[in-house]
Amino acid sequence: MTSALIKCLSWDSSHFDFRIARARLRRLDIDAYRDLEAACRDQDIECLYFLADAADQSTIAILLAGGFDFVDIRITFAGHTGEIPRISPAGGVSYRIGSEGDLDALLPIAGNSFTQSRFHVDRRFGSGKASYMYQIWLEKSLTTDYADTVVVAEMAGQPVGFVTCHLQETGEANIGLVGVADSARGMGCASGMLGRAADWLSARGIVVLNVVTQGRNLSAQRLYQRCGLVTRSVELWFHKWFQQPG
Repeated sequence: MTSALIKCLSWDSSHFDFRIARARLRRLDIDAYRDLEAACRDQDIECLYFLADAADQSTIAILLAGGFDFVDIRITFAGHTGEIPRISPAGGVSYRIGSEGDLDALLPIAGNSFTQSRFHVDRRFGSGKASYMYQIWLEKSLTTDYADTVVVAEMAGQPVGFVTCHLQETGEANIGLVGVADSARGMGCASGMLGRAADWLSARGIVVLNVVTQGRNLSAQRLYQRCGLVTRSVELWFHKWFQQPG
C-alpha cells in the first residue's frame, strides 16, 4: 500500500520483519511532518526512511525534533566513463565479466564488505540480516537481470572482487555494489574493476556513471576521487522508529 506521503517497502519489510516505508517527501514543515507521522501510524509503519538534502537545515531540525535518528551521509559521485582510468592488470589480478558460477566465491565477500551501511549502523535491523541483504543483492545481480552486468576481479583463478552495474532510463548508469576480499585489498582491484566496468558501459554508449557511498567510508571516497569522479550530491538518511522492535 502507498500514499502521497509514504511508499511501503514490501521487500525490506519481509526481509527485516518490520513494517517499513520510505517518505516520498524530501522537504518538511511542521504541518507536513504531522501529516507524515499520521500516515505512518495509519498504516502501522514501524520504521520510516527519510532522505534529506544535507543543506536543508529546516527539514533536518524538524526530523531531529520529531525523534528521527540520523544514520548515514549519502554521497553520490559522478563522472564520464571515458575519463575513468583503465588500470593495467598487476600482481596476478585480472578482470572479466562475472557469471553465476562466481557466486559461491563472492557471497562471503558481499557479507563482509558493507558494514558501514546505515543498516549496520542502525542496530535494530540486526547485523546478520543487514549482511545477508547484500548477499541477496549480489545473488540477484549474478543470476537475474537485476544488474545489467557484474565485473569480477580474479586472482589465481579465484574471484576476489565484484562491481555491479545498472543501466538507467536516463541514459546514465549506476554502480550498485563494490566489494573486494580482504586478501586482495591494496592491489588495485576496485580501480581495475571500475575501469573494466567503464569499458563495458562505454561500448554501449553510456557516458555518465554514478556511484553512491557513505560519508564515513573514506576509502571508498578516495577510490572514486582517484578514478576522476566528483561529488554530485550530499544527502542525509534518517530513520524513525514508531514502535520498539522485538
